[in-house]
Amino acid sequence: MGRIKKALSNRWGAYTIAAIAGVVAYLIFNNLPAVQSLMSRAMDIISPILIGAIIAYLVDLLVVFFDKKAFKKIEHAKFRYALSVVVSIIVVLLVLGLFFWLVLPEMISSITHFMNNTQNYATNIEDKLKDLDEFAAKYGIHLNTQNWTSNLKEQAEAMIADVSHNLDLAMSILTGVWNVLLNIFIGVILSVYFIAGKNRLFRGIDHFRRSLLTEEQYKKHTDFLKRSNAIFSKYISYTILEAFGVGLCNALFMLIAGLPNVVLISVIVGFTNILPTFGPIVGCIMGAFVLVLEDPMYAVAFVIFTCILQTIDGYVVKPHLFGDSMGLPAFISLISIIIGGKLFGPIGILISIPFTAVMAILYRESLIPWLEKRKKERMAEEARLKKKAVPAGGPSEIPETDAPAVPEAAVEQTKADASAPKAPAAKAPAQKKKSSSRKPRN
Repeated sequence: MGRIKKALSNRWGAYTIAAIAGVVAYLIFNNLPAVQSLMSRAMDIISPILIGAIIAYLVDLLVVFFDKKAFKKIEHAKFRYALSVVVSIIVVLLVLGLFFWLVLPEMISSITHFMNNTQNYATNIEDKLKDLDEFAAKYGIHLNTQNWTSNLKEQAEAMIADVSHNLDLAMSILTGVWNVLLNIFIGVILSVYFIAGKNRLFRGIDHFRRSLLTEEQYKKHTDFLKRSNAIFSKYISYTILEAFGVGLCNALFMLIAGLPNVVLISVIVGFTNILPTFGPIVGCIMGAFVLVLEDPMYAVAFVIFTCILQTIDGYVVKPHLFGDSMGLPAFISLISIIIGGKLFGPIGILISIPFTAVMAILYRESLIPWLEKRKKERMAEEARLKKKAVPAGGPSEIPETDAPAVPEAAVEQTKADASAPKAPAAKAPAQKKKSSSRKPRN
């Protein structure tokens, strides 16, 4: 670290590092397809590990809850932690079992009903559009909705025919689904090992940090990690609870209003509500599309209720849950969501906001103070160089440091002589003028 700082303090070191960074950036952008292919292969290799780490982190939220709150009266630490791990895994398995036992059959039934009635839905849409065309024709407006429906029907039939006859596409889809399921299965197994060996893993990381950092750096680093973990855990846990609450409220409303496809639409709304900003909009559009095929008035009622629910969620529930823990401007959150979604998909959208909040902490508390410190050091160095510099006015303006040293005794004597009163000057005796006795020459 000292050598790096010393190199960066010199101009040639900073210029060399900047040049190397420029060359590396040029090579990356010049060979972008190869770099993307390499990153894709690397992600394929480490994706089970990442999935296992994410699952372990989510389950660890339950482990911490049971270890610190539910079972805090148990004095034996190892037994308390082991019990918390076992109970957390049982809770997760129960939730998954209820989902596959109660929710998934209803979703499959709703999807089957939807697919079996596609022809009826198409007929209903054609009838509604025909009525709309006749209504607009009364006012001299020609919409030609029949052309719309015929074109859409032809495109849909062509798409279905291509999918049914394209075996390569079907095999690629099946292969992709199989790879995802395999990665999830491996990730689940790895997550159990991660949770069981968490304390040993953290002790090893802590020992490495202590050997690498000074005591002050270690304290700052530990505080930063604790704050980052608090941001991520709070955001993820509250987001999941909020999504569950939104999906439950949506299901209750649809049951009371007598709307069809309750389970399917409620699950869609709940899952999409996990994704910030765009998630509720996507869930509302998908639910309204399913309902408009049954009856347009169902879709209208659903959209009105969703707008009311999301308004309450955005202005009442979220400020109470999250407070100002994120502290991000709206446009920064939007940009982070877009970048996270492009890079890592739904997982990237989910963690984009807490990750950006952690980066904002680094920016405010590390980067800005470091830049201010560097600025003060640079200004002090410039002032010191100005004092040492020789002026361009000539030798009369040579700084005091270049003049010969004068003894202090001589200086004191000069001051004493200057301050002593001066005596009047003695008059010189008058000299007699010699008279000239010379006679003029004849």
